[in-house]
Amino acid sequence: MNQTTHSTGHSTGDRSPSGLFRMSAWEGEFERANAQVPRWYWNRDQRRRHYARWVEAEAETLAMRLSGLLRSDTPAETAGAARVLVESLARDIDWARRLEDSESEGGRFAHAA
Repeated sequence: MNQTTHSTGHSTGDRSPSGLFRMSAWEGEFERANAQVPRWYWNRDQRRRHYARWVEAEAETLAMRLSGLLRSDTPAETAGAARVLVESLARDIDWARRLEDSESEGGRFAHAA
């Protein structure tokens, strides 16, 4: 992992409820993809807001893809496990939306929603 990541160390907000989406993973991916990170990245609150958006997008994509694979002939044990994962991803989506809303409502972001 890149030594320049800036996770806060707090358990709240540093990973999604499912544990699948960690801020440190997003930071590492973001830093690897950007030779020069944008100025907002160094602002903890803005970085968390972008992280929340990433969690929401990734979880939505995975949930939709997994749901789309389920058919009436999908074996019950597979379908059941997939549905549990889709429900877990839905909780991650809700959590990410609340995280972004709480960051925005805290007055830390001046933006038009």
